[in-house]
Amino acid sequence: MPLALQTRSAKHRGALRAPRAFPRAITVALLLALFLLAPPAQTRAADSFGFLVAPYLTEVTQDSAVVAFLLKEPAAATVRVFFPDGPRDFSSEKPQAMHFIAVSGLSPQTAYRYEASGPGFGTPKNDASYEIRTACLRGESYSFAVYGDTRPGDTGTNVHHRDVMSQVLFTDPSFCLALGDLVDDGSDMAQWEAFFAVENPVLRRTPLFPVLGDNDIAQGRGLATRFFPWLDKGYYSFAWGGTRFIGLSAWDTRGLQSQAELSEGSQQTRWLVSELSKPDVQEAAFRVVFLHDPVYISRGRAAEVMRRVWAPLFEKYRVDVVFASWHLYERMHVNGVAYIITGGAGAEILWMNKNPAFPSQAEAARHHFCRVDVNQGSLTIRAVADDGTVLDSITLAPRGQAADSAEKIERLAKRLGRTVNINARPGLPVMDLHLFSYDCSYCKRLLGRELPEMARKNGVALRVFHYDLGLEGSYDLFLNAGARFGRQDSDLPAVFAGKSVLGGESEIETGLPRQMEEFAKSPERYRDASLSPFSVRYDTKTMGEKAFDALTLPMVLGAGLLDGINPCAFATIIFLVSYLSLFGASTRRVVATGLLFSLSVFCTYFAIGLAFFHSLKSVLAHPGLAFAINGILLIIVEILAILSARDLYLILSGRREAMALKLPERLRNGIQKRVRSFAENRAAAVGAPIVLGVVISAMELTCTGQVYVPIVAMIAEPARRGSAVFYLLLYNLAFILPLLAVFALALMGRLSAVSSRGRRATALVKLGNTLFFLVMGWVLLHNMNVV
Repeated sequence: MPLALQTRSAKHRGALRAPRAFPRAITVALLLALFLLAPPAQTRAADSFGFLVAPYLTEVTQDSAVVAFLLKEPAAATVRVFFPDGPRDFSSEKPQAMHFIAVSGLSPQTAYRYEASGPGFGTPKNDASYEIRTACLRGESYSFAVYGDTRPGDTGTNVHHRDVMSQVLFTDPSFCLALGDLVDDGSDMAQWEAFFAVENPVLRRTPLFPVLGDNDIAQGRGLATRFFPWLDKGYYSFAWGGTRFIGLSAWDTRGLQSQAELSEGSQQTRWLVSELSKPDVQEAAFRVVFLHDPVYISRGRAAEVMRRVWAPLFEKYRVDVVFASWHLYERMHVNGVAYIITGGAGAEILWMNKNPAFPSQAEAARHHFCRVDVNQGSLTIRAVADDGTVLDSITLAPRGQAADSAEKIERLAKRLGRTVNINARPGLPVMDLHLFSYDCSYCKRLLGRELPEMARKNGVALRVFHYDLGLEGSYDLFLNAGARFGRQDSDLPAVFAGKSVLGGESEIETGLPRQMEEFAKSPERYRDASLSPFSVRYDTKTMGEKAFDALTLPMVLGAGLLDGINPCAFATIIFLVSYLSLFGASTRRVVATGLLFSLSVFCTYFAIGLAFFHSLKSVLAHPGLAFAINGILLIIVEILAILSARDLYLILSGRREAMALKLPERLRNGIQKRVRSFAENRAAAVGAPIVLGVVISAMELTCTGQVYVPIVAMIAEPARRGSAVFYLLLYNLAFILPLLAVFALALMGRLSAVSSRGRRATALVKLGNTLFFLVMGWVLLHNMNVV
């Protein structure tokens, strides 16, 4: 490169940050408003300021930068940079149209406002959006944007490019990686002017590090190197905040590009090996490769030479992520390397048939870009659509850190895992599954009935490594497995099979049979391609914190409402209302008993969460006790269903006085005395619903957990304990709302039955009770794994 992209010694290393006209958030907001309200860019960038291509930043390091721009007419030019001790001028005395003005003497991670001017042209005075922000030091946090195929493509419009760049501007990245095919025809100057016009609100303050695509090369006639001179060689590297970035020349690996540029003995490949093997590159926190053509892709085309020559090098030298462009979004993990396809920044979306040989872990047919947040212990990649929707998210840990502590996570897995052998018979191939679940009814049915049926049907034996998320440490195992498989957003329960993750009841029931069929066809091939969840250890502490930080108030309340659909608790509170009503208890006593039961459920779940629910569960949630209580409740609700149906028949027959649930007066009076005696015993009247609430809650622990587990996991972290306890409180308040709703309906049914004198009103009440009792009976049978 004519201008080295390496760190230079800082003349003013201790300089303070440069003053700004506006706070950064206000500056970005104003830029975004202007960007969205401006008319669509065509072929001219900043005519009113005398530029064909307005100033953009390149080659930014910790202590230097290059301000580039293209003028209408050749002229000398000056860039004035505002340092804390006053402005300094950096000039290009020779009259010329294209300028690259080097700025030096900067300090790391510092912002400097600048102005570019000369005879007949100039940026606006005191415009804070023209800003140089230098690279940060190792260990400091930063973010960058990645996007490809910004060209108009078949649509012939820049509208998608503009929409994506508005989202990029909103995130305010430290720099951008552009993955090629920036324009449709690289030999057309007007198209380059249009490209820079769209990108200018970002590039005037954010450096661009591009690679070229075949459209930019334009069969050797492309003008890209006029704007990015170092791309004449095609490949280069730079450092930012302890991360190494390597840009490669792979612009048409299946067509016009010479294979000699890609082969094992090529100059580029020798340079790649030399670069990756450098000690400072291997010691970097992360290694990022970016290029135009994909190495691996499911819904597109890639060259075999790249998989054969470059992929082994990425694996050997511990590259963390490879970004490439194609007209969609895909994420795939191959032998420890994350391959991200992000080519949705402008051109038309292409959605080809999926290649089963290269299955992706995530994909989307949307215009988008990738936002990457780099912290000391993690690199988080988010695919962001042109409307701001997050399409996918993945967090990577440093490869060196992961390899050094793999034994620790394996030991934890052996200690917490319980091995369940299913359909184990001589001669059957054994398929390994890793199951993360709670002690919920579906989880029990999956292990006890559905997995054995699947195994027998496919003629395989199963070795299930079961991890109970109620045990402390199992959540770390779940996060580690998700990072290893490249999917950290799966629902629970989750099954890790081969190299796939199946989360939630629906995915397991549809996807697991297909996995078994694939295994049965070729067990050895399936095992060879399988991933081990614990062969690499990831930074699960950071992942857990990120999962917790991503929670919002609506998410917590919504999860609590969904998880609060507790059939055993519903059946119990209906039984209490029916029982007390049947034997003449006052409405006040019925209300007090129902509220005490609901309060007991709330307090039990809250206490279980505070204790990470493993200790209380081990005492209270005994399988035999759960089955017995479900059985008792089943008998009660079915008796009530039969009696309600009989009463409905008697009402419709005109014999309302003979209703079964209206006891004979003599028997009614005798039982009322016993109910009254029980009610006068304060300890019994208060204690019974409380004990029922504790037992029912303990045996019906929540079975989803995507929100619940991150909350209870953070209770052990002092820095987040206050927020976690607050979220747990809100979650449990939402959790008991469905129970209170059922209680209110049951109470309304009781009051209606007492007050309704008309046959029609009473019949409707009885019909509703009959149907509800039948449904609750079916749910209880489902809980007992009978249906």
